[in-house]
Parts: sequence; structure tokens; C-alpha cells
Amino acid sequence: MAHDTERPDDSNVPRHANSVAEETSATGQRAKGAIKEEVGDMIDDESMEADGARENAAGKDRQKKNDAV
Repeated sequence: MAHDTERPDDSNVPRHANSVAEETSATGQRAKGAIKEEVGDMIDDESMEADGARENAAGKDRQKKNDAV
């Protein structure tokens, strides 16, 4: 059973109240998504590629909403 604090990898909901922690987490989400997207492309897995693209976009959106930088 999932906890209320868990979010899907492609969620753009902020995960940290601290803006620096949020920025770091969103950057990690973007990196993970970009890697997943590239690997999906390399192995011709369209589902993985799409998941990575969504995750990367969600991280970018979280960064736009954050005021750390």
C-alpha cells in the first residue's frame, strides 16, 4: 500500500518545503527522466521513453515553480 507522501515519478507536485532541497530533488528527477528517455530510445522501448519524457518534464515544471535560483 502506498503512503500519502509517495508520488509517482512523473508527478510535478513539490516534494520539499525547503527551496534548495526542492531544486535538488527536481534536478534529480530531470536527470533520471532524461536517462530513462535515452535508454528507452536506445533499446526501442517507447513506453520507457515516454515515461522518461514525462518525468523530465515534471522535474522542469517543479524547477519553474521553485524560487531557489
